[in-house]
Amino acid sequence: MDLLYDTGSEQVIKFPTRNENILDLFVTNKPSLVIRSKPIPGVSDHDIAFLEVATKALRKRLPRRKILLWNKMDVEVIRTATTEFTSTFISENSVTTDINTLWCTFKDHCISIMDEKIPSKMTSSRFNQPWINRKVKRLSRRKKKAYRKAKKNNTPEDIANYKQLQKDTQQECKKAYNTYVKDLVTSDKNPKKLYSFVSSKRCESSGVQILKSNGVGHSDPKSKAEILNTQFSSVFTEEDLSSTPTMDTDSYPTMDHFDITINGVKKLLLDLNSHKAQGPDGLPPRFLKDFASEIAPALTLVFQASLMQGRVPDEWKHAMVTPIFKKGDRTAPANYRPISLTSVCCKTMEHIVHSQVMKHLEHHGILTDSQHGFRKRRSCESQLILTIQDIASSLDDGDQIDAVLLDFSKAFDKVPHKRLSIKLDHYGIRNNSLNWIRSFLSDRSQEVLVEGHASPTTPVTSGVPQGSVLGPLLFLLYINDMPGRVASTTRLFADDSLLHRKIRTIEDTDILQEDLKKLEQWEKDWQMQFNPAKCETIHITRKRNPIRRTYELHGHQLTNATSGKYLGATLHEKLLWNSHVNDVSKKANNSLAFLRRNVTSCPPDVKAQCYKTLVRPILEYASPVWDPYTATNIAQIEAVQRRAARFVKGDYRTTSSTSQMIATLGWPTLQQRRADSRLAMMYRIVNNLIDIPANLYLHPATVSLQRGRNVCFLVPFCRTDLYRHSFFPAAIRLWNQLPVPIATAQTLDSFKAGLATLH
Repeated sequence: MDLLYDTGSEQVIKFPTRNENILDLFVTNKPSLVIRSKPIPGVSDHDIAFLEVATKALRKRLPRRKILLWNKMDVEVIRTATTEFTSTFISENSVTTDINTLWCTFKDHCISIMDEKIPSKMTSSRFNQPWINRKVKRLSRRKKKAYRKAKKNNTPEDIANYKQLQKDTQQECKKAYNTYVKDLVTSDKNPKKLYSFVSSKRCESSGVQILKSNGVGHSDPKSKAEILNTQFSSVFTEEDLSSTPTMDTDSYPTMDHFDITINGVKKLLLDLNSHKAQGPDGLPPRFLKDFASEIAPALTLVFQASLMQGRVPDEWKHAMVTPIFKKGDRTAPANYRPISLTSVCCKTMEHIVHSQVMKHLEHHGILTDSQHGFRKRRSCESQLILTIQDIASSLDDGDQIDAVLLDFSKAFDKVPHKRLSIKLDHYGIRNNSLNWIRSFLSDRSQEVLVEGHASPTTPVTSGVPQGSVLGPLLFLLYINDMPGRVASTTRLFADDSLLHRKIRTIEDTDILQEDLKKLEQWEKDWQMQFNPAKCETIHITRKRNPIRRTYELHGHQLTNATSGKYLGATLHEKLLWNSHVNDVSKKANNSLAFLRRNVTSCPPDVKAQCYKTLVRPILEYASPVWDPYTATNIAQIEAVQRRAARFVKGDYRTTSSTSQMIATLGWPTLQQRRADSRLAMMYRIVNNLIDIPANLYLHPATVSLQRGRNVCFLVPFCRTDLYRHSFFPAAIRLWNQLPVPIATAQTLDSFKAGLATLH
């Protein structure tokens, strides 16, 4: 088992191969590459395991592309040219000038300045590894020349010279590679580079593999792009305009008018990430950020004209779509998600509209409290805390909870635009703002890019763009009325939905089934769609004789599962965390094995940073929610860190002490880190830094203390270990054990610093 953990491998054959036993093993550290596996009858009672495995072809040469040499540009010359253009642009145009004319003039001049003032070069397809430097290239050329000479002359001197150059090249390559990885890990300028490096090394992230269409596999990039574009277009909704639904509640007041200021635009430009990719318009964020002061007045005019005219430039409506694999069969086009790459300037304008709409929504309390996705002071962790707390307290009272995990089918792509406009108008988004959003969504087009090849452009007739700034908020508003349709409790994180209810009598199950019927009607009215095949029911209870009910959605009987995933946490029918601990341990071990294969020759500090960046966060995701209390689960998680300590120290001797290694590295136990995370979350709740209503879960008793005030929370009576170790009871006990100076810390940073002094 240690060998499997160390290599990050798993056994993929799940079916019996002899009677009821699995005697044949197929172990791999890339299970996602196994397309299918099935038994084939053998000549005896022993079946043969047949596996179809996707193997990656040799790396193809990337197409050459133009890159700008930002370090060699003359900044002052560009500033002067940009300032002169901005002055002329503002004097010759106004907010009444056609928006397409304004945008094309602005864009063309910016691109012209970049072409004339910023040096550029074409990338090479030969040395395309980012860690290859000049010395490696020079040695590679000398080695190649020596090889040809040795092959031609075949003398001992020439052969020895070639072998020595080969050895020198290998050593220099290894040195350059390790230096590159170390710079990635220790760089604060662009931490995303480390994740890009990791993705390039994983076969799972190798892009789009062979795609099957009508039973035929396609491997050329052009065909794959066309297949994916057809798949993405097939899910669009044909909106029924013959009858449109109405909202059940009174309309909200109209959103206040707002103007776009130069200082506001300048601030947004300065906040751009210069390492992000440019959009279809060819304007890179680096240029917009470096010359924000000079560009902001001209871009403000474009934005203000776009808002007043209620129109979006046509070029902003075009998106280059990157397919991202989700899960399942890699050859199935339906298992890829479209992520839109749009204009950076358009995203900046979206930020402005988004902030104004959010102010309006928050002022009037429009967004449902059930929704924790894409909102400030809310996260997956906050949603899980509330969900698990409700379930655990119900179990502590001896109740049963039936939870239905709902799965939207292509939710973001199916939003009908006319119906969305109805809801936006109902929530008070009217006049120029509504016209702008309508223009933003209408007449859109997209093309799919695969390995540098593009599909034909196709129209986008429904949905909100995934990868845009405004799209997620529009989706939240579209499903905002869904929780009000049902009597049971609804939990939402974007399109991840959970419906649950206490079940005390048969009538309670009838109410939950009726809620599912109401959701069917909501789907019909607003042309959204749940996927019943992926929806599951979990009967969460510790009763010996629970009430069993099979629920239906669209006439399809929902699967009764013993456990299911919700926001990355595995919910078990008895609310045990064994399955979740197994999942996170397995995932963390796989990531650690990946590091052993790719950075094992790096210095210990680099390997330690890789562990902290890529492995430990897996073990600590939402840990205040599921922090285990059983010795078995605690030991299983700590075993990952002990394995990581051996990896960092490079010491795999059985006689070596992993406890001593961890002490030398200065790593606290993961159990202690989870306790600190619970306390930090408690601090956020007490000080209203997160949207969890403390008054519903905490019962304060104020105790006056010298030089300060401490708030002690009464721990509710808990009958079971399960509830005693759920978030609030466990966090309250930890909180009441804190010294007063730490408990009364003014900021979260000072609170964390105080926790560090305790250890």
